[in-house]
Amino acid sequence: MFDLALPWWEFGVRAAVVYLVLLAMVRISGKRTVGQFTPFDLLVVMLLSEGVSNSLSGGDESLLGGLIVAATLIAINLAVAFATARSRGVRDLVEG
Repeated sequence: MFDLALPWWEFGVRAAVVYLVLLAMVRISGKRTVGQFTPFDLLVVMLLSEGVSNSLSGGDESLLGGLIVAATLIAINLAVAFATARSRGVRDLVEG
Protein backbone atom coordinates (compact mmCIF):
# COMPACT_ATOMS: atom_id res chain seq x y z
CA MET A 1 0.00 0.00 0.00
CA PHE A 2 2.83 2.43 0.77
CA ASP A 3 5.63 0.79 -1.28
CA LEU A 4 6.48 2.94 -4.28
CA ALA A 5 7.36 1.30 -7.60
CA LEU A 6 9.18 4.46 -8.70
CA PRO A 7 11.36 7.04 -6.93
CA TRP A 8 9.20 9.62 -5.12
CA TRP A 9 10.48 12.53 -7.21
CA GLU A 10 9.45 10.86 -10.48
CA PHE A 11 5.78 11.25 -9.54
CA GLY A 12 6.26 15.01 -9.28
CA VAL A 13 8.10 15.23 -12.59
CA ARG A 14 5.45 13.10 -14.33
CA ALA A 15 2.63 15.21 -12.89
CA ALA A 16 4.31 18.46 -13.93
CA VAL A 17 4.94 17.29 -17.49
CA VAL A 18 1.39 15.98 -17.94
CA TYR A 19 -0.07 19.18 -16.43
CA LEU A 20 1.93 21.44 -18.74
CA VAL A 21 1.22 19.39 -21.88
CA LEU A 22 -2.52 19.22 -21.14
CA LEU A 23 -2.57 22.95 -20.38
CA ALA A 24 -0.96 23.62 -23.77
CA MET A 25 -3.42 21.29 -25.51
CA VAL A 26 -6.42 23.00 -23.92
CA ARG A 27 -5.01 26.42 -24.87
CA ILE A 28 -4.49 25.30 -28.47
CA SER A 29 -8.08 24.06 -28.64
CA GLY A 30 -9.22 27.64 -27.99
CA LYS A 31 -11.66 26.87 -25.19
CA ARG A 32 -11.47 29.44 -22.44
CA THR A 33 -14.06 28.19 -19.98
CA VAL A 34 -15.98 25.04 -19.25
CA GLY A 35 -19.11 26.95 -20.28
CA GLN A 36 -17.78 27.01 -23.86
CA PHE A 37 -17.43 23.23 -23.96
CA THR A 38 -19.73 21.26 -26.19
CA PRO A 39 -20.81 17.81 -24.96
CA PHE A 40 -18.10 16.36 -27.21
CA ASP A 41 -15.46 18.61 -25.61
CA LEU A 42 -16.53 17.48 -22.15
CA LEU A 43 -16.31 13.85 -23.22
CA VAL A 44 -12.81 14.42 -24.58
CA VAL A 45 -11.71 16.00 -21.29
CA MET A 46 -13.09 13.06 -19.33
CA LEU A 47 -11.33 10.59 -21.62
CA LEU A 48 -8.10 12.59 -21.35
CA SER A 49 -8.14 12.12 -17.60
CA GLU A 50 -8.36 8.37 -18.04
CA GLY A 51 -5.80 8.38 -20.83
CA VAL A 52 -3.11 10.19 -18.87
CA SER A 53 -3.64 8.36 -15.59
CA ASN A 54 -0.89 5.83 -16.32
CA SER A 55 1.42 8.64 -17.40
CA LEU A 56 0.96 10.22 -13.99
CA SER A 57 1.52 7.11 -11.93
CA GLY A 58 3.90 5.13 -14.14
CA GLY A 59 2.00 1.96 -13.31
CA ASP A 60 2.40 2.50 -9.57
CA GLU A 61 -0.78 1.69 -7.67
CA SER A 62 0.34 2.67 -4.20
CA LEU A 63 -1.58 5.07 -2.02
CA LEU A 64 1.50 7.18 -1.43
CA GLY A 65 2.21 7.49 -5.16
CA GLY A 66 -1.33 8.72 -5.82
CA LEU A 67 -1.07 11.23 -2.99
CA ILE A 68 2.24 12.55 -4.33
CA VAL A 69 0.69 13.02 -7.78
CA ALA A 70 -2.39 14.74 -6.30
CA ALA A 71 -0.28 17.05 -4.14
CA THR A 72 1.94 17.94 -7.10
CA LEU A 73 -1.03 18.75 -9.33
CA ILE A 74 -2.62 20.92 -6.65
CA ALA A 75 0.68 22.72 -6.00
CA ILE A 76 1.17 23.40 -9.72
CA ASN A 77 -2.40 24.64 -10.02
CA LEU A 78 -1.91 26.99 -7.07
CA ALA A 79 1.36 28.25 -8.56
CA VAL A 80 -0.30 28.92 -11.92
CA ALA A 81 -3.23 30.68 -10.21
CA PHE A 82 -0.80 32.81 -8.19
CA ALA A 83 1.26 33.65 -11.29
CA THR A 84 -1.79 34.58 -13.35
CA ALA A 85 -3.07 36.82 -10.56
CA ARG A 86 0.27 38.63 -10.33
CA SER A 87 1.32 38.88 -13.98
CA ARG A 88 -0.70 40.01 -16.96
CA GLY A 89 1.77 38.30 -19.34
CA VAL A 90 1.36 34.96 -17.60
CA ARG A 91 -2.42 35.43 -17.49
CA ASP A 92 -2.51 36.11 -21.24
CA LEU A 93 -0.35 33.05 -21.90
CA VAL A 94 -2.44 30.71 -19.76
CA GLU A 95 -5.93 32.10 -20.21
CA GLY A 96 -5.74 33.80 -23.61
